[in-house]
Amino acid sequence: MRYAIVSDLHANLPAWQTVLTDIADLKADKIICLGDVVGYGPNPAEVLESVYRVVDVTLQGNHDAAVSGILSTATFSARAASAVASHKERLTTAALEWLMQLPLTHAESDFNCAHGDFSSPPDFHYIVEPKDALPSLQTASEQLLFVGHSHLPGIYVIGASGIPHFVHPCDFELEEGKRYIVNPGSVGYPRVGDCRSSYCLYDDAAHAITFRQLPFDSAGYRQAMQGAGLDDDPWIAEKERQQHLRTLREKPAFAKPRPSVQACPPPRELPSNRSAPQRASPPKIRLMHAGLMATACVLMIVAGVAAFRAGRTTVSPELAIVVPPFDLPSRAAYPLTPPDKNLLPPLPTDLNPEGRLEGWRYAFEDRSKQTFSVGLRDGATTLRITNLGTCKVQLESPLINLAGTDINAVRLRGKIRKSEAFSGTAFYQLILYTTEKDGQQTQAKIESFEVRGSRRKDATLSAAVNRKITLSKKTTHVRFRIEAAFAGILEISQPSLSDDKGVRP
Repeated sequence: MRYAIVSDLHANLPAWQTVLTDIADLKADKIICLGDVVGYGPNPAEVLESVYRVVDVTLQGNHDAAVSGILSTATFSARAASAVASHKERLTTAALEWLMQLPLTHAESDFNCAHGDFSSPPDFHYIVEPKDALPSLQTASEQLLFVGHSHLPGIYVIGASGIPHFVHPCDFELEEGKRYIVNPGSVGYPRVGDCRSSYCLYDDAAHAITFRQLPFDSAGYRQAMQGAGLDDDPWIAEKERQQHLRTLREKPAFAKPRPSVQACPPPRELPSNRSAPQRASPPKIRLMHAGLMATACVLMIVAGVAAFRAGRTTVSPELAIVVPPFDLPSRAAYPLTPPDKNLLPPLPTDLNPEGRLEGWRYAFEDRSKQTFSVGLRDGATTLRITNLGTCKVQLESPLINLAGTDINAVRLRGKIRKSEAFSGTAFYQLILYTTEKDGQQTQAKIESFEVRGSRRKDATLSAAVNRKITLSKKTTHVRFRIEAAFAGILEISQPSLSDDKGVRP
């Protein structure tokens, strides 16, 4: 028998429909859902109805339990708790009762399933690090276990050593003497890799696991989110950036002109006892539209400048230009990723068609004297900034939301190269934020490190940063920043910010 193992659909209808089509094409015999049908997304009723009709076994996830009212949202992020409240209002009593009675585990002939770990299913513990797999392996006896919850697809393997280790998603066959915990990833809320819907197939005759990762209609999902009055998710904005296509040619006019409006029947006249409203003439309409657009642009720029400068240190350069004039969507660090996972967005290998650096925001003091480009040096993506005179520059990452993780210390790494004629300073900074009761982030502390280098034989100055930064218990968000004031050429390699497994003070 071929089983399709899906998990964490999270009310994402386009993603679920994509996965269902793939399952049908591959002719799976049975579908098992590991839970979290609802939560986060814009279509709880539609996804729930589909799951009820076509999925053979559905387990209860923590979001399902919260929406049905049997689990508190006290430990949920504000974004997750808001979606739970919205879904409660949109689902019928019958739907809530069905979610409430879903089982926590399900066993087949040679494998077992749960949403979180097996040691205490109602507590929905995460399995992220290899050591997290031990309680489940000690509780359940089957060779093969399936779990969801973390949205992190992969395999936890334990053999003769008795020490589990993590393997990234790959197709494999079960081996005698080894045991496995397989996470199929998330169908509707993928926040790792290239943000594709992920699930897996298990063939019990061949004892083989196959991972499937599929792109879905992210634009349709985002439109549905906006229609449901829900905030955008950082990962979906990142997915749209990843799917960006270069514009090769100007937009053509291939469509024939539509029939003239005069060919339509004239409008029905108003009754004689009413007076028709006065309409602005076309020139007036155009002037009004232009005025509104100009006002909106001014407001956007003013708001963007204020947002960019919020939380700046007193010694930061006063920059003349802010590009782009708005804050970037925050990045979610949840689920907790392996220690070497970079929480910062990648530097793009090319500028977008408008000549901007996607995924970062930045400011230059005098663009008439400053240029930048991106490329590769020694196989690493590098940002090259050239200042013809002493000018200031600032580069910032999005806010990184630590909600749902146990990150208590981070490791900041980075490399720069300076030209022979370089003169000035460059600082790496990590800004720590706390969250107020109204949900707004407030700057709490700035960790700043000047990047200094020493002369090398190749006539360049190079330097590196490798610092551990311990976070306080109140730290909810962080942001990485580079501040520099210099003349000459500065090359910045892809920086890294990762979990360092520290201890909170």
